Amino acid sequence: MSLNLFKIKQKLIAEGQRFAVATIAAESSSLINGAFPVPQIGSKIILTADGQVFGTTGNDTLDEEVMRKLRECLHNREDNSISITQSLKIFIERVEPAPALVIIGASETGLAIAKLAANLDFRIIIVDERADLANKQRFPMADSIVCESDLLKALSLISFDESCYVVIVFQANDDRAVRYCLNKPWAYCGMLGSKNRIGAVWEKLRRDGAPEARLKAVHAPIGFDIGAQSPEEIAIATLAEVLAVKNKKS
Repeated sequence: MSLNLFKIKQKLIAEGQRFAVATIAAESSSLINGAFPVPQIGSKIILTADGQVFGTTGNDTLDEEVMRKLRECLHNREDNSISITQSLKIFIERVEPAPALVIIGASETGLAIAKLAANLDFRIIIVDERADLANKQRFPMADSIVCESDLLKALSLISFDESCYVVIVFQANDDRAVRYCLNKPWAYCGMLGSKNRIGAVWEKLRRDGAPEARLKAVHAPIGFDIGAQSPEEIAIATLAEVLAVKNKKS
């Protein structure tokens, strides 16, 4: 892979993007259907899930065939190896991003969760509206920090999908985060709070028409019941529950 494509691949991984990479393998003197020379061994094409393309074999016809195989790979979520001719083979690798752990709330509890999660296989995303709390100095382990003056604006900048694990540890009696997340896809969503506080918020959401099925899908109060009191204990209880859900999906 050229240095340029290597940097692109690393950048896509850092951004948490899904993509597939096709690598050409063949005898350099071979011909494809006798029409044009086989491209250089090791040349690559990268295709992202949202349609971005990087690299080329140097031939439009071959590029088109490789792109078709890359789209199949992304759709089927399977790596594979294919032969275009007897001498030309293409190896296709699919790269899935680490799942996102979206921590909404940069409080001491949010910080404790992020510290503990730093040793796990997650992309850590911190979301808050308080710049004095949500910053790189406090969260050096975070892959991304989204801080806007309004929490809902910050949340709108997050790409939620079925691989996201959402932890809401925002201020007490503030239902904006859970209200927003009810309408988004995720693998897990949990909200910190006492049973009384959660009950009051849920009643308000029900009155506002929130679907009961979505409310029941939220883990609230968050985490396994281990009698957690300190931010560090809450972090352990929370991530134990998150991992239990994650590992059942694996």
